Amino acid sequence: MTLRTRFFALFTLLAVLPLVAVGAFGFVRSMRAVESLVATQVGEIARSATRELQDRYAQHEANLLLLAQNAETQTLLQALISGDSSTVTAARATAVPYLDHAWQVLGAQYEWIELREANGRVLYRMGGDPGAATAAAGVPASSGSSGWLRLQEPIVDPERSLEVGAVIAGVIPDAMLPFEALERRFGASGYSVVFDRSTGRVLYHPRHAYWQRSIDEVAGPTGWNVDLTAFEEPEGSMSYREAETTRVAVFQSLASPAWTVLASGSVNEFSAPFVRSRAANLLLILSLTVAVWIAYTLLARRATRSLAALTEAADRVGAGNLTPELPPAGTDEVGRLTTAFRLMMAKVRESLQQIEASRQMAAVGQFASQISHEIRNPLAGLMNCLTRLSKNPDEANLRKYLPLMDTASRQIQETVSRYLRFSSAPSKDQKPFCVNKSMEIALSLVRPRLESRDISVQLELEEGLPTVEGDSTLLQQVLLNLLINAVDAIDREGIISIRTFRQDGNVVLMLGDTGPGIPKEDLEKLFDPFFTTKEGGGTGLGLAISREIIKQFHGSIHVTSKSGTGTTFEIQLPTSKG
Repeated sequence: MTLRTRFFALFTLLAVLPLVAVGAFGFVRSMRAVESLVATQVGEIARSATRELQDRYAQHEANLLLLAQNAETQTLLQALISGDSSTVTAARATAVPYLDHAWQVLGAQYEWIELREANGRVLYRMGGDPGAATAAAGVPASSGSSGWLRLQEPIVDPERSLEVGAVIAGVIPDAMLPFEALERRFGASGYSVVFDRSTGRVLYHPRHAYWQRSIDEVAGPTGWNVDLTAFEEPEGSMSYREAETTRVAVFQSLASPAWTVLASGSVNEFSAPFVRSRAANLLLILSLTVAVWIAYTLLARRATRSLAALTEAADRVGAGNLTPELPPAGTDEVGRLTTAFRLMMAKVRESLQQIEASRQMAAVGQFASQISHEIRNPLAGLMNCLTRLSKNPDEANLRKYLPLMDTASRQIQETVSRYLRFSSAPSKDQKPFCVNKSMEIALSLVRPRLESRDISVQLELEEGLPTVEGDSTLLQQVLLNLLINAVDAIDREGIISIRTFRQDGNVVLMLGDTGPGIPKEDLEKLFDPFFTTKEGGGTGLGLAISREIIKQFHGSIHVTSKSGTGTTFEIQLPTSKG
């Protein structure tokens, strides 16, 4: 991800998204405010209607309590229960005028009023027949209600504190329902509803067609689709959809009578001003966001253009171009960075020139050291042969040492010729040869040194080894270097073990000694140029050159060593093709 992209992402996260969130929050908040306003107003209507309904219900209970507790009613009830005709006649003469007068006063509010014994037998009735009223309403009498509300108050014998009967009345709904309070509305589309939970019917609805219908038809799945069990709570609020509008309702539920008063208002009716305000705010926020985004984009592009140019210049430097094109240097931080980058590249070029000169001088020194090292080993063999001949110049020694001296001389000549031509390319003398033969030649060159130090050699050269392809003199050089290193490590009275065998399409040569071994910390650096463990001598090039020669054979060389047990070199060379 580029720096510019990161700036844009950061700006979007910290500036654009918060602005959009503020707009969305304002929208939600405005709608919640409308819903809260509607809920507050319709809630007041519902509470007001409920209070008036409770007052009316309490008044009806007081009326029945008056009829149940007056002396005339109790005297008539006792006389009717006793069955004594003279007592009944006297009680009727007193109670009936009182009850008739009460009916004249209360009759407008009731369908009927009955005095009943404790066993339910009707002793006296005022008004119409409850059964007839029920039948006229088209509702079974067992339902306990038709167009009226059934109220009951017990008649208690004060002397025995025993319930001897009851006053039961059918209240006219109009006398119970507070129409004036229910007809109050919040907004043109507001309305109130009264449900009778005991019968599951609608007692009041602004549309008279819903009166006495099932609550399910209004609030159930086919209507408002609200949870009807919520009406069992003393109070609550809800929202629902009706006629493609969202409505908020607040209800109050009474325990007695089991009625629920619900007032509802339309959110859509009052949301128009908020919607216009919300649209204006959203438009303002979006316009501000777009303007800030465009301004930020232009400024960011201008500010990061130089950084992008510097990045491209750094990429070109990484690819090897030390003279990249740089942006103009300004006075801001990016301009100062450009100036510093230009100075840095000038110093880098200057340093590289100095390093190149030093490298060339080091290459000359390394070149000279490498020549001297590669000449040193065959020259030492040649000098050993001359020493032997000077001590015993007989014919047998001449035949023994002259061929070895000739081989060493040719190896020195080949080495000098190769380096004088400044060629680092692999030898072109690629011929199949036997590794055992090269080992025997290298061993013969170092034999005098072995004999002078009482070092014995254990040879296990597998017969019939497949040939390897390459320059045999180069492998002899490697083997001679490993043998001389082994002799120097043993110093006196030790064993050099040499073994050759075939394995997985390779010829393997293992050369070990019984010297003191190589410390673990030196093993990883053993093949590095100029690293040596020899005290007072050695250039540190022998093993480095040997590894490069083995690579020309497409082979590998490894070393294992442990202090006090000796060192073993393993060379694997691929066999000749065909």
